[in-house]
Amino acid sequence: MQFKNTIVLAVAALFLAVSCISSDKSVGDNLIPDNQDLVVRTAEIALPVQLKSSQPLQSLSNTECAFGAIRTPEHGLAEFATAANICPNVNGWNFGKDIQVKEVYFLANVSQIFVPDNQQKGIPQNITIHRTRKLIEPTTVHNNAFTEDDYDKEPLNASEAVYFGGDSLKIHLKKSFAEEIFTATREDLDTLMRFAKRFKGLMIKSSVPEDGFFGGRENFINYGTASVFISVNFQPTWAEGLARKDTIFVLNFGTEMCLNLSSYQSNFLQTDAPGNVLNIEGAAGIKPYISKEDLKHAIDSWKSHEGLDGKNIIIARGSLVFPFEMPDDMDMSKYPPTLYPCNREYDTTYKANIFYPIMDVNIQGYNVGTINRSLKEYRMDIPSIIQDFVSKDASQLDDLTHNLWIMPTKSKTDSYYGNTTYDVDLSTYFLGSVNGPEHEKYPTLQIVYSVMED
Repeated sequence: MQFKNTIVLAVAALFLAVSCISSDKSVGDNLIPDNQDLVVRTAEIALPVQLKSSQPLQSLSNTECAFGAIRTPEHGLAEFATAANICPNVNGWNFGKDIQVKEVYFLANVSQIFVPDNQQKGIPQNITIHRTRKLIEPTTVHNNAFTEDDYDKEPLNASEAVYFGGDSLKIHLKKSFAEEIFTATREDLDTLMRFAKRFKGLMIKSSVPEDGFFGGRENFINYGTASVFISVNFQPTWAEGLARKDTIFVLNFGTEMCLNLSSYQSNFLQTDAPGNVLNIEGAAGIKPYISKEDLKHAIDSWKSHEGLDGKNIIIARGSLVFPFEMPDDMDMSKYPPTLYPCNREYDTTYKANIFYPIMDVNIQGYNVGTINRSLKEYRMDIPSIIQDFVSKDASQLDDLTHNLWIMPTKSKTDSYYGNTTYDVDLSTYFLGSVNGPEHEKYPTLQIVYSVMED
C-alpha cells in the first residue's frame, strides 16, 4: 500500500506532538484512511558497530590551520601539519633595485590548542617550516594528499623555533628564501595563482613526542592571520634622486585555503568485532562505523521476529544511542561535544568523496548528538535513514548514503537569520570512547514506529 510523503509526515508529527495546550486531535484525520488504527510502538535493536579509520578525510579549510603531534598509549602517534600556497598580500610589488634582505620571519596568532593532558599545555615543541613542491588546488582535498616527495626535508628555519603553546608564533626564516621570492617577474606578480604556481607554498610541522612519552599538543591558527614578513632595504627606481628605502613586504600564508595534513598509527584498532570499548579519534582517526549490510540485517531480523512488513512501517523516531562511562579522572574535555552519523558522498566540485552529516541533523527538535553527561550518552536522531532501512530492499541501499560513520561535528549559527548549520569537525583531535557492543550498556537503535495495515 503506497502513501504520499504528506501522510508520513503528518503521522510522524502526530506521534511526536506533546503539549500542555489543548489541541484539536481531529486535525489530519482526513489524511489517514478510515480503516486504519494507528498504534504507536517502540523497539530497541543492538547496533552492529565496527571500528574503522576515517581516512581519507577532506581537510581543505578556510577557517583554521592545524599542526602538532600527540602520542597516546591507546592510539599511538598522530601527527598534524598544515600547508598553504603563498602570495603577496597586495598587488603591485615594486622591488626597485639592489634589494638587500634584512630579516625574514613567519608570524601567526595561535587561536586555540588541544591537549590530551591539561598539564601539558605548555610543553615545548620544535616547529619547522618547509617549502612545498606541490600546488594546493581545490581538488587537493584529503588529509593524506601530500607525500614526503611533496615538500623539502630541510626546513627554512634560520634558527631553532621552540613553541610553548602561547598565543603567537614567530619563526625566523633563511634570507635565501626571500631572495628567491624577489626574482619574481612582472608576469609572476600578475595574478595570485601565477605567483603560487611558481613559488608553491609552505608547510608547518612540529616535533613529535619521544617514544615512550605520552602526550603532546595540537595547535590551531585562524586561517588568514598567518604571514611571512620580509624586511628589506632597496633603491627606489620610480623617480630620480630618491634615497634608499626601508620597507616590509608581506606574503600571505594561503591564497584561498590551507590543507590540514595528518597521519595516524591507530589503524591497528580497526576491527569488525570490537569489545567493551569503541575508541573515538578526532580528525581522520579511528571511528565507530556501521555498515549498511550489518544494519540492514539487524533491522530485517527484528522485522522477521515481530512478523512485520517493512512496506507498512512508518518511522516516527529513529535514534542511535551510544552510552559511555565517565573516565576515572572525570575529565571530559577530550571528548567530542557532539557526535553524529555522517556519510561519504561524491562531490562534483572537489571531484572526491566528502564526509557530510546526514541531513536529519538540520531538522529542528531532533537530537543532534550533543553529549549528555547526566545520562552518559550521545543520542542522534536519524529517522529518514532508518525509514530507508525498514522499507527498502537491500539492493536499494547504497554505500555513499547508508554506510554510517559516527563523527565529531560542530555547528555554526548565522548571526543575521539565526539558522544553525552542522559540519564535520575536520581538525580537532578528540580522544574519547563510548561503550562497545559487548558492554552491558551497549549501543542501540531505538525506534518509535507505527504499522499501517493493508
